[in-house]
Amino acid sequence: MPFGVVQDMPGVTEQEYRQVEKHLGPDRPPGLLAHVAGPSEQGWRIINVWADEAAFRRFQSERLVRAAGLAAQEGGFDPTKAATFRSASVDGAEMPF
Repeated sequence: MPFGVVQDMPGVTEQEYRQVEKHLGPDRPPGLLAHVAGPSEQGWRIINVWADEAAFRRFQSERLVRAAGLAAQEGGFDPTKAATFRSASVDGAEMPF
């Protein structure tokens, strides 16, 4: 079942987001169906839809944690700003499956 993740990051800028993105690399993670990111009133918001929760958890443990750590080592990115996650199951006729 598709799995959605909304990541609100208060105080995070586009530059900080791009630092992490750079360390994630250009390859689309397996199981990622949709990725939307942009500024919010509080900072930065990312919305992802995954094929299932397991695909998200693999990406999180195998790539995201490392990329955030590397961006933090470069300076300018505080990974504690990105600690808020809310997730929910996602499905519906409008989804492309």
